Amino acid sequence: MAITQGRRSLLVVLGMAAIAAGCAPTAQQQAEALSRPDGVPNARARESRRFDTSDLPAVLRATLGALQDSGFTIEETQAQFGVVTASKIAGVRIRVQVVLRRLPNREAILVRATFQRVIPRPGAMLAGGEVMDDPLLYRDFFERLAQSLYLTANEI
Repeated sequence: MAITQGRRSLLVVLGMAAIAAGCAPTAQQQAEALSRPDGVPNARARESRRFDTSDLPAVLRATLGALQDSGFTIEETQAQFGVVTASKIAGVRIRVQVVLRRLPNREAILVRATFQRVIPRPGAMLAGGEVMDDPLLYRDFFERLAQSLYLTANEI
């Protein structure tokens, strides 16, 4: 039995759709990637600090310094949006994203850092990420940031 051109095209399209479906994450994988074990309020409290200054460029410079002092390599900085992305290898690859934003009606800047352990997935084009919830990691970063801001403000 001969396969016509139309049937051949249909088989190719169906085969490609089956391959693409095998690469897509399941609904459970998507939910697990976005969920937090201890809830959003606790995570935000751990990941965020308020600094009583309106000098966003100074906080951005201090953020870059704190990350570099912690062994991170700066990958991307978008100063106009207050976003910094950095990573380092410490047994596993660790990625951090820091977002700075001015608080409305206040002379303060909110800094939020999120650390992730990068998990390679064999055969996948993109690696997965797992949020790191270690309070010491966040405390160390924010202490370095506060110290850098203090030294800069007092010109030490």
